[in-house]
Amino acid sequence: MKGNTFSILVPALLVWLTVSLAGSVFARQEEGKKVTVEGNIVCLIPDYQKGTVNPVIATGPCNELPPHHHLLVSKDGKVYTLQGLDQGIKAIETNPHRTNVKITGRAQKNPGGWVLFLE
Repeated sequence: MKGNTFSILVPALLVWLTVSLAGSVFARQEEGKKVTVEGNIVCLIPDYQKGTVNPVIATGPCNELPPHHHLLVSKDGKVYTLQGLDQGIKAIETNPHRTNVKITGRAQKNPGGWVLFLE
């Protein structure tokens, strides 16, 4: 029973995250306020065999890992989904620093939470 619940919850979480992120992509960046957020970058590494996502604070660049999403957890506990052009995402992935980093972008609140659009 526990395995069945888990196999239902993980896809449901992934669908919710995808819908949340897709909605934020279509939002206009100009509506967000430019901010600098300090915190830790969390990589959401997929485990396709288990059908799960593993949140990891990488110890170095993550550009060699399978394609994945990134979150920024601020010092005050606010969680931001990181979105943006390839250049901004690649800068995050190739940077070896993952803790106590400062990232500037346009913050926007949507129904799924906060999004930080990288420039």
